[in-house]
Amino acid sequence: MLALYSAPAVGIAARWIGIGAVLVAASGCHEPRIERPSFLVISLDTTRADRLGIYGYDRPTSPSLDGLARDGAWYERAYTTSTWTLPAHASLFTGKFPTSHGARYDPQGPLVLGEEISGPSAFKRIRARGLGADERTLAERLREAGWRTGGVVAGPWMKSVFGLARGFEHWDDSGITSVNGRPAAAVTDAAIAWLDAGSDARPFFLFLNYFDAHNPFYPQAEFVRQVVPPAERPRGEAKSLREISGLYDAEIRGMDFQIGRLLDHLRANGAYDKTWIVAVADHGELMGEQNATGHGTSLFEPELRIPLIVKPARGEGPRGQIDALIQISDVFALLLTRAGVSLPEGTQAAFPPPAGRPAFAEVNPLPKSGRRGDWRAVLDGDWKYLESGKGDRLLFDLARDPGETTNAADAHPDVAARLRATLEGWMAALPPPPASAGGDAAVDEATRHALESLGYLEGEKPDGERSDP
Repeated sequence: MLALYSAPAVGIAARWIGIGAVLVAASGCHEPRIERPSFLVISLDTTRADRLGIYGYDRPTSPSLDGLARDGAWYERAYTTSTWTLPAHASLFTGKFPTSHGARYDPQGPLVLGEEISGPSAFKRIRARGLGADERTLAERLREAGWRTGGVVAGPWMKSVFGLARGFEHWDDSGITSVNGRPAAAVTDAAIAWLDAGSDARPFFLFLNYFDAHNPFYPQAEFVRQVVPPAERPRGEAKSLREISGLYDAEIRGMDFQIGRLLDHLRANGAYDKTWIVAVADHGELMGEQNATGHGTSLFEPELRIPLIVKPARGEGPRGQIDALIQISDVFALLLTRAGVSLPEGTQAAFPPPAGRPAFAEVNPLPKSGRRGDWRAVLDGDWKYLESGKGDRLLFDLARDPGETTNAADAHPDVAARLRATLEGWMAALPPPPASAGGDAAVDEATRHALESLGYLEGEKPDGERSDP
């Protein structure tokens, strides 16, 4: 079943050349093509697509990202592969889904969050497996092909111990000491310093992780003033969902400002037109939808749908709004194919995304922490089918019910059965991860509170409402 949604490297490269030529012609580009462009990938941690202006939001949260999109393309139907940081970024770097790359929570895992950042003692019980040692990353492949590789990151799960730094000549994870991560200004400063320090003629691959939109939300006052109406600004600690949502918007605005500084720097030194720039979120955030907040325990649209912006180098496409289903893992195929590097055998990604290919996602919460257990999902056209470890079987018609309020499984049993078979066939075809999965374990109340502070558990809604999905 997996072979139906993958393609050999030669076929993908051929499609790239043909479709790329059409897109360049359609965009009216007549400038010479950059033979060996640079690549910049910007990770917008925890950023919902519907909170950016280019996706229709009415608050000025993202002028820099909106401008970047207008210089290239933005994908209206982009999805992550998992709804928390580590497995989603591992998919970005390997072109694989979490079941295959193996980066996930594991109570028997060798990596302990509390040994990497400060926090309550319960952090010592948050264990995971990082990216498998047998996986070769995007950075490794580009470095071998002659690109200078650097990364600057801000979130706790991006620390080098979790395996995502593999292949980077330079990986800056300094200053990540707590759940609040590292501020956007520090990420941009370090990125500019690394760019300016480059003394050789190699093109670069730079990866940046901005963490500001991840809770807890403590935006700078100037960005609150720019995007949050006075009546929605909290006095003291935010308590209502409306106040928290406004702070989230302000965090995105602050992140966008710092990304704008970086883009201006690239324009000033002549690198902007020579660089492919991809801005993509690892996942989104529930803000009261499904009567829940946070991320990492389900696969509903606010967590699963992500922004994906692609600004090509001079003389190339794609351009404009694109409605094709695409996933975060497909960025792996995009960059390698454009670099002229053959996609490895077993790649579970493609670019351009094949017409008619469904999108898949999975999330494995910390055992016994997600109230509904593991989740799996498939999107095919306007239909979305989900299954939980507790036996939930949900079907949504996203065209008619974008808020996922009405389970259509009983009304359309044929569609539910078809998508369930598609999902089961996909899961069965995925090769196993490089390391065996750990066993189950209970999560005590202290660990639950620790995970809620990171946003990886369903938290209670403000105003005393419970957040059971």
